[in-house]
Amino acid sequence: MSVNGIIHHRLHCLSNHPPADVVRIKGLSEMNSIRWSCLSKRSNAGRRAIGRSGALWGSLCGLWLALAMMDCQAQDIQPTQPAVSGKTEKGGAALKKLSLEELMNVQVREEATLTRTADRLIPATITTLDADAIQKSGARDLNELLDISTADGQVILHHSHVDHFGMRGIISDREDKYLLRVNGQVMNQRMYVGVDAERSLPLLGDLRKVSVVYGPGSATYGAGALAGVINLETYNGMTFKGADVTMRQGFLDEMTTGEVRYGYQFDKDSGLFIYYGVADRNGADSDYVVGRSIPTRGIAAGEPVPYPVSRLGAQAYGHLEQKAHVSYVNGPFEVWGRFTEGGMKLRPQRTTMAAAGAVIDDRLGFTSYDRQYTLVATCKQDISETFNLDAQLSYENNLNIYDRNPPMLERSENEIHSRVIGNWKPNDQHAVALGFEYAHNIFNGPLANAATSPVENWETDTFSAMVEHQWTLSDQWTTFLSARMDKHTYSEYLLSPRVAVVFTPTREDTFKFIAANAVRRSGDTELRRVIRSSGLKAEPETLGSMELRYDRQHDEHWRFGLGFYVEAYKAIGILQQTGQPAYSGSNGEFLILGVEPEISWTNQQTHVTLSHSFTKLMDARKAAPGQGISAMPYGYGDSLANWAENLTKLTVTHDFTEQWSASSSLRVYWGFPGAEDLAEWNAAEGPLYNLPAAVPYDMALIDPGYNKAFGPSVFWNVGVQYQPNKHLTLRADTYNMIGWMDGALGKRNYIVRGSEYSVQAPAVVLSARWMF
Repeated sequence: MSVNGIIHHRLHCLSNHPPADVVRIKGLSEMNSIRWSCLSKRSNAGRRAIGRSGALWGSLCGLWLALAMMDCQAQDIQPTQPAVSGKTEKGGAALKKLSLEELMNVQVREEATLTRTADRLIPATITTLDADAIQKSGARDLNELLDISTADGQVILHHSHVDHFGMRGIISDREDKYLLRVNGQVMNQRMYVGVDAERSLPLLGDLRKVSVVYGPGSATYGAGALAGVINLETYNGMTFKGADVTMRQGFLDEMTTGEVRYGYQFDKDSGLFIYYGVADRNGADSDYVVGRSIPTRGIAAGEPVPYPVSRLGAQAYGHLEQKAHVSYVNGPFEVWGRFTEGGMKLRPQRTTMAAAGAVIDDRLGFTSYDRQYTLVATCKQDISETFNLDAQLSYENNLNIYDRNPPMLERSENEIHSRVIGNWKPNDQHAVALGFEYAHNIFNGPLANAATSPVENWETDTFSAMVEHQWTLSDQWTTFLSARMDKHTYSEYLLSPRVAVVFTPTREDTFKFIAANAVRRSGDTELRRVIRSSGLKAEPETLGSMELRYDRQHDEHWRFGLGFYVEAYKAIGILQQTGQPAYSGSNGEFLILGVEPEISWTNQQTHVTLSHSFTKLMDARKAAPGQGISAMPYGYGDSLANWAENLTKLTVTHDFTEQWSASSSLRVYWGFPGAEDLAEWNAAEGPLYNLPAAVPYDMALIDPGYNKAFGPSVFWNVGVQYQPNKHLTLRADTYNMIGWMDGALGKRNYIVRGSEYSVQAPAVVLSARWMF
């Protein structure tokens, strides 16, 4: 097995373009940073958006610049390991020749930075999975892969949209708190739903690497990277050669998938890669349980609803789900195109089931469908030994269909995007990056989720500038200063700064301190609605953090990590008062503390990772009436409503022989006290607030004394793989095995309505891959 497979989610594969790229290795020294953070308040006016925090950041920048320009004595710095290139996914074998110290000093292409740096110096916490780790995880889709592999990532269901993923306490009923990127291209839909495309597709064969950056990332990646960033890297003609076919058949949670890959390298600098996958996903006939009895409908709290609902995880409208990816590389140039089509049939809200006029279609639930086309051209060129350029031009088309309220609501958007980043490294002490982006968006669709909302057409422009300075003060101290400014047609100037200090006193120990501020503007439908109704530009959402992380690579087998973070979160959401239309506004200010210990052990046959995350709401204030983030501002509890405070994850992979291997993953969500707090507040005081009559009933709600929904959830998967020869790989996976013993332990709660849950059905998947 390659080094990449052994290191599991802590080791990077070789990068996309061997002539220009360098190895990215994330296992032997990567530090899952935990962070202490704090954010100065910012308002929606451009001058106040920077405010007092702007003065602080300005002072830091001025001091930084003055120090950097001083005539410092040259440092005696050990040169980093030269780049190592590889042309197939087995390229990790080349890494076996490197010592531990050499591995820890290998330079990486920009990952959570704009400048290149040694792996252990990356100013962020990153979890990385290579193709071998993705396959051995047994994950059926990206959401499940992230749930299994990220230290504190959590998944929650929704009645109105595809299942949601969150990090470090930040999760939403819109998938817009983080950015999803494919080969550096942001795939978020800007108009309404965010990252609905891609995550639920049971088609992962095009992915060569998945990396997750935790915490505020706007300084590097742009507005919207509040909770973090998910980076997907696909194969191309330089990293995949030959052809293979993979078939999977799922039972109980029913699905049938087929994937085909072909890669051909024309010469040492050019190659072609083609991928196509298709899935027929019928989902699972599992229990759906609510917390408030509806006697007129025969529904009892804590018991499965007595009539049919949609199958959990079923595809939208019965359409086949599809993904296609084509890449052509020629030297520093790459052109790639991508197509995804998916969505999900969702289960109904309690309010819909309780309605006197509800018909069977209403009881079956809503549907969310998405389709995305992407075309990207990139050029990564070394201009000289000290300067290189990274340029990108792209076109993206998104379509989202949402039938929550008939008739179906269609929203489409087209984006033309361009970016150029220059990297300058004049000497071993300093590296500077400067970049610019421009995006032009064309939107079509209704501004509100109502049949009476007219279809509108409008266009927006976004201008961005970014800069980063990396300063190697000595062989023990490295600093990073980063900043980005975004200006949207409907927003003020949005500033995202970051300061990081990395201290490496020994070859085994690494300390990181990171202070960052991230911003997010609301979806373009909300932005347009606010400016049309009030003439004002909508207030941005902000998250500031301070992080402190210690990691120790004890030896070639053991790695330990311990981190802390504090987040100051100023939440923006959709609000509604009686007799008024819904609008985007402040949901309150929340102070969140997190602790994340982790330990891993690895050798040539086995890799084990054990992690735990503790997330605590320390303060909540200025909360809007009816917000669903926490009931703490109303005097009920001190927890986040849509988050498990304690989460434990264990992953194990083992190679018995060259032919036989096995893997297992265990995730324990230890309970949802914040959801219970919200339900108790709603039952006692929700109707007293000046809200539309349906809103309190639409949130978490329980019968007196009911608490079944708020206990732990446990998910245990086991997989076995057999490779009888170099052409054939067979695999069998079982999922949610605890559900066979206790269905309530296999539950997935719903966002905002944590009193309701669906049982994640136990399942079996058989797969076969034939390599030509």
